[in-house]
Amino acid sequence: MNAVLPNPAGAQKDALALAALARESVASGVERRLLHLRLSALPAGFNRAHHQRQLREALLPLLRPTRARLYDLPNGDLMAVSPPPAEHLETVRATMEKLLGDDPATTACCQELRLPAQAAALLSALEGALGLSQSVAPAPEGRTWMQRPARPAPDQPPRAEDVLAAEAALAPADLSVHQRWQAVCLLRDGGPAPREEWKEQRLSESALLEALLPGMRLEGVPWLRRRLRARMARRTLAQWARPEEMMGFTPRGLTLLPENLMDEEFLRLDAMLGPHRGALTIAFALRDIVADPEAFGLALRFAALRGYRTALDDLDHTDLPLLPPGLFGLDLLKLRFSPALLEQGAPARAALEAALPRDRARLVLVGVESPVAIGWGWQRGIERFQGRLIEQRLSLG
Repeated sequence: MNAVLPNPAGAQKDALALAALARESVASGVERRLLHLRLSALPAGFNRAHHQRQLREALLPLLRPTRARLYDLPNGDLMAVSPPPAEHLETVRATMEKLLGDDPATTACCQELRLPAQAAALLSALEGALGLSQSVAPAPEGRTWMQRPARPAPDQPPRAEDVLAAEAALAPADLSVHQRWQAVCLLRDGGPAPREEWKEQRLSESALLEALLPGMRLEGVPWLRRRLRARMARRTLAQWARPEEMMGFTPRGLTLLPENLMDEEFLRLDAMLGPHRGALTIAFALRDIVADPEAFGLALRFAALRGYRTALDDLDHTDLPLLPPGLFGLDLLKLRFSPALLEQGAPARAALEAALPRDRARLVLVGVESPVAIGWGWQRGIERFQGRLIEQRLSLG
């Protein structure tokens, strides 16, 4: 029995389903392997409808016993999608070559894609299939399922195509799966339960970057990590600047790069906050301050003029000697608790005390996961805390 060709509405629905799959894969990090059978790119003289019918009849029995699925696109292309390792897609490719011949002009029409790493390439192909772009970019020369593109070695920088794909995939990604909220609370020795002062949104950068550029070490390419972090922050700022968010805007905090304060998304949020700008605490990481002191100075002056509270984010105690007495002009210092602090000898404790701000109200102890951390903070006059133990105490009322 001949396979029934899909109607245009069904093909359009399949294209939209693939676009949703790309977004979900980037958000969750779940891998998918795709084989794009680009029948629309066949050379002149081929009967595309006839060959599509032949391919469908040949491929459906191959895919039916597996978890793979065949999607139809409005331009006549077919897209086979499967979870890894997807060895059966090799059979799909071989079947297409057998039906179309082994001419290079036809074998180049079989393109491998991997999600989430190549989500941008998939979305580009879908735009072409839906008629939303002038043309569909051809498969890179010589790249077929059997000739997979070599991934850069861990000590090599990512390729330009990887960077562009990661940035494009970040735009529609759902960041909520990589975000969490954690409260900064006032907790006095012998006082009542913790009192929440503001909530801070933390983004699991490492997990999201791994989803965007799987298997690549970004420690050796700080400019790329910084570029992607800036884009992540812009996504969050744009979300906060929505009118529905403004209706219930509660005191909150966010770590930004200095240049983020000049972004359109931040300026829009700044205008919408108006006299309530003090409800937002803007934190900066020490590495970002050191990387671009000029941009930090400009951002700090702007934040002070607009009335925002500022903080130095998540500082390790070993970095305290690097700080100037005035904390760069920032309002707060967020110091990370470490068990190593409990093992310091007298000279090290004295040096730490000298390096801490005299006004303990400027200190927040973060990474609080045990009562010992709270006790250590109280001994030094610290009364603001953040961490999992604080969250547990809040949940208990």
